[in-house]
Amino acid sequence: MEYNIVPTDANIDIHNHTRGSDGAQRSLRMLLRAARTRKNIVSITDHNSVGGYKNLEDDLYSVLKSVEEDKSYDPSRMIDVLETVKLLTGTELITSYQGVIVEVLGYGIDIDVMKAEIERLQTTVTKKPYEVLYSEFKKLIKEKGLVFDERILDTAYQKIKTEGKGGVVGPFYQELASHPENDRFLEYEENGEVKRADSLKLFINKHLYNKVSELFVDMANSRPSFKDTIEAIHMAGGKAILAHPGRYMDKFNVVNYLDEMIACGLDGIEVFYPDHSYEFAKTLFGKVREHNILASGGSDDHYTIKEGIQYNTGRVSVPQVAETDWIKDMVENGGYLKQNETLKKYIDELKQIREQRRPKKEEEER
Repeated sequence: MEYNIVPTDANIDIHNHTRGSDGAQRSLRMLLRAARTRKNIVSITDHNSVGGYKNLEDDLYSVLKSVEEDKSYDPSRMIDVLETVKLLTGTELITSYQGVIVEVLGYGIDIDVMKAEIERLQTTVTKKPYEVLYSEFKKLIKEKGLVFDERILDTAYQKIKTEGKGGVVGPFYQELASHPENDRFLEYEENGEVKRADSLKLFINKHLYNKVSELFVDMANSRPSFKDTIEAIHMAGGKAILAHPGRYMDKFNVVNYLDEMIACGLDGIEVFYPDHSYEFAKTLFGKVREHNILASGGSDDHYTIKEGIQYNTGRVSVPQVAETDWIKDMVENGGYLKQNETLKKYIDELKQIREQRRPKKEEEER
């Protein structure tokens, strides 16, 4: 498979996070940063949330009030950004496949319907993630004969249960790794070499959520099912796209399961992503063409360091090919900024202020 990157007026990054979930930026700031990197089709894809879109209304309202108060401010630059950038509605839902945590992006969704569907999906979950992890860790300690002070795990569990803070994975890993007798359980093989999971991230990827590890924990009961998640996105009128397949390769060989995952109703695959090598993207693109589905791409921008990696908007180039044309089609009428009545109202008010101040400014320049 070959694909060509050709000149395009649709500079795309449709995978971004804001304070609507675990991003470190306001929604409007994300738009401004995207514009600075010449991205003109973007999406807010917060985890299990569409809150970033309501936050955007609040952000723009605050800007409008500030502009009204500051009589010297020319809102032209802000208006240019809001007129140029096209916002595609989106979300990123956490689910599981074969017991492994994966994520599905939903695009072109109705925000209100998606919010209701996210709430409905949560009612299908029988246990909270920390409950599953705690229960399975207790079993592993006994079944594997781990050298382990269980009081540390019990304390962490009680804290998150009563205070809603902390977690059980970090304390479990730290206690496990503190005893040399447990070292063999932290070992994994990579490229014919035996290595040790000497960080929490490696432990999670190489063992906790890795189907071939002795310490694998099946998280199916703690997340909505894969098929239900896809159906929820479809109920909201959206396209369901498998997020960043390359990030699952440490946990299971996702390429071997793509045919089955697509058969569950996926509309596409996120092919273009910071962690995807050219060869891996080529493999994914082959699956896209084989099944006649969609391709997408984005930077997974959080405006913060996540899992030791800085994902920044502008890092990914999405080529203009037939399989990505759907992205432009979905924002053909200007996207969410032009469709949302509240946002349209605020933008129109900013334009009115600009027109009112422009004659005065031109007169001063003369």
